[in-house]
Amino acid sequence: ETALVHEGALPPLVELLQHSDDHIVEQALVTLRNISVNVDNEVKMVHAGVLTPLITLLRSPKTSIQEQACGTVRNLSVNADNKVMIVGEGALPPLIKLLQSPVERIQEHAAGALRNLSVNNDNKVKIVIEGALPHLIALLRSREESIRELAGWTLRNLAVNAENKVLIVEEGGLVPLIALLHSMNERAQEHAAGALRSLSVN
Repeated sequence: ETALVHEGALPPLVELLQHSDDHIVEQALVTLRNISVNVDNEVKMVHAGVLTPLITLLRSPKTSIQEQACGTVRNLSVNADNKVMIVGEGALPPLIKLLQSPVERIQEHAAGALRNLSVNNDNKVKIVIEGALPHLIALLRSREESIRELAGWTLRNLAVNAENKVLIVEEGGLVPLIALLHSMNERAQEHAAGALRSLSVN
C-alpha cells in the first residue's frame, strides 16, 4: 500500500477514475480502495484529488463501481479533516441514495461512511437536512446484522443534536431502535441504547 504511493502511483490512478472504459475504472478503484486502508494514505489520496472523481462514481449505473467507490469513501471518511472535505465535495446525496441500494454490501458501505461522517458536529446537521433519516431508520430493520448495527450507530451519533432528536422520533425511529435492544449483537444493542439515551433527554 505505502510502496505504491511512494513510487508515485496516486496521480495516474486518480486520472484513471475518469477513463471511458468501466473495466479500467474498476481496476483503479479497487487499487485505491486497498491503498485507502492505510491511515497515512487517507490524507495523501485526498491531496491527490481523488474526491471529485470518486464522488462522481458513487452515481455510476454499475453496482460493482458503486460498491468500490462507496467502500473507498468509507475508508477515507475515518480521517477528521476528510470528514469535512467529503461532505464539502457533495458526497451526502449519493451516499444517502445508496442506503436504498438493492445490494446489501453497498448499503453497508454507505451506512459505514455516514457513520464516520456523522462524528463531525456540522455533518450531523447536514446528513439530516439531506434526508438520510427515513433510510437509516429503514435499515434498522435490515436482515443483515452488520447493517442494523451501522444504522443504529449512525442514529446514535445524530441523536446528540437537539433538533435531530425531535426528527428521529417524528420519522418513527423509536420502535425499531427499541427492537434493536433485543439484538444478539452486543454492539448493536449498545448503539440502540445510546441512541435511546440521547432521545430520552430532550
